[in-house]
Amino acid sequence: MVTAKLHGVELVKGQKWTVRVTAYGTTLIFPFEAEQYARSYADGQAFRLGVEVVEMKDCA
Repeated sequence: MVTAKLHGVELVKGQKWTVRVTAYGTTLIFPFEAEQYARSYADGQAFRLGVEVVEMKDCA
């Protein structure tokens, strides 16, 4: 049986920057125009949840 990830923060680099925050199994997606804002938000959420930021490249 596969369990859902309980907490996580992903920073996705594509045409725009996206931060995916998973908390208690629920995922929310936040788009950003500038890299510095996306990284700042991701770092803050990762600190709050006690996880590390995972950086990904958009593949679509």
